[in-house]
Amino acid sequence: MRDRIICGQIPTGTKLVEREVAELLGVSRAPARDALMQLEKEGLVVSKLDARYVIELTERDIRELHAVRLELERLAVDLATQNTNARYQAAQVETLKLMEASIASGDNIAFARADVEGHTLIWEQAENLHLKNTLHSMIGPIFMFMANSAEYYDWEETYNLHSDLVKCMNSGDRDAARASIERHMKNSCERSVGVFHVRGMQLENGHSNK
Repeated sequence: MRDRIICGQIPTGTKLVEREVAELLGVSRAPARDALMQLEKEGLVVSKLDARYVIELTERDIRELHAVRLELERLAVDLATQNTNARYQAAQVETLKLMEASIASGDNIAFARADVEGHTLIWEQAENLHLKNTLHSMIGPIFMFMANSAEYYDWEETYNLHSDLVKCMNSGDRDAARASIERHMKNSCERSVGVFHVRGMQLENGHSNK
């Protein structure tokens, strides 16, 4: 469920009925209920009077999530750069290859997955369990927003930023890696806010034309 929501296969605002979720996952209603409760803790699902829904972010949500993410990602990158080794370097390069392939094929969902995987690898490389768990618990809504707005994003630009970050981390240059993740996060926030406004204007125009 988490993967389907983050990658945009279950769109924002979707009503999540416990019985239907159980059928989708091929499980009973109890584990489906547990899954929905966990996703609510991670900020991907919100409870309303009638049911649970996939969260819809506001501009304030986007800015606040990025502000927190910047601090956490900066720490993760700093630690990961200190822990760089051949195994981690190879894994990061492989993720870049997945990004390249998904751009070439025009597969936005595959790119979103590779993007998530690339950052997850950084958190693993940081080798701080508490930091990794905190990032996992709050990062989902940002990736979900990006996947649901895939047609508005310049994935080449995202790839270039991620490639620069991997290069800096693999070199062991902590200052360069911190500067790179700061550029990456600033770009992500600015693009996401921009996309939010474009989508809002399109919705308004759509309603006004009806």
